[in-house]
Amino acid sequence: MILYFTGTGNSRHVAEKIAEATGDAIENIAVHLRKHDVGSYTSEKPYVFVGPVYAGRFPKVMTKYIEKAQFGGSRQAYFVATCAETPWITAKYTKKLADAKGFDVLGFRSVLMPQSYTTAGMAQPDEVNQKILAKAEVKIEALAKQIAKGIRLQPEPLGKSWMSTIANPLMYATMMGTKKFTVSDACIGCGTCVKNCPLGNIRLVGEKPVWGRDCTQCCACIGSCPVSAIEYGKKTIGKPKYYYGK
Repeated sequence: MILYFTGTGNSRHVAEKIAEATGDAIENIAVHLRKHDVGSYTSEKPYVFVGPVYAGRFPKVMTKYIEKAQFGGSRQAYFVATCAETPWITAKYTKKLADAKGFDVLGFRSVLMPQSYTTAGMAQPDEVNQKILAKAEVKIEALAKQIAKGIRLQPEPLGKSWMSTIANPLMYATMMGTKKFTVSDACIGCGTCVKNCPLGNIRLVGEKPVWGRDCTQCCACIGSCPVSAIEYGKKTIGKPKYYYGK
């Protein structure tokens, strides 16, 4: 069983590639997050959890979901993180989560994918992203084959801890607001942002998106807008917007 959380599609892509190699069922955690419920799963093969790195850890909405969900069958699991630079010490926090759920971690792996922190103005030009994706595909394919064989993976070296231990709490305390989201006259009222928000935090009012308070800064809305009508303060104006496959 493969479960993933994604904002801009990087982790979804990795999860789908692993599913192709393993033949396992795959589920987007957002299906349950939007309903404010949790799932109950059974798998005879190791579970695979895939998600992005937000300031040195998996997103809180993802880890809290795993904490609450029920997992039967296999007590083994793989964890795969997508990140733009380094997973920092995400593996350390992942081990704590796995221990609490009674999972034997068969491996933690990170895959470098395009920078998707669009609301901070950090997304890169498409030509840069295409080079990153080309390199990533090689690693994803090799990783998927290893997982399909049930191989226990050698640990990755841990990165520096400051992002995970200091910046992460600060991010959640100060940077999760939605007041800076604006929409321009270019908006066509298509509802793409509503559909792609993993928390169901956006609704259309008068054919324009309105954000609620339940935001995890995943950047799905701003990245997936087909007409680039969404901005976040002044940081995103004139900057690239990223969404996998767009």
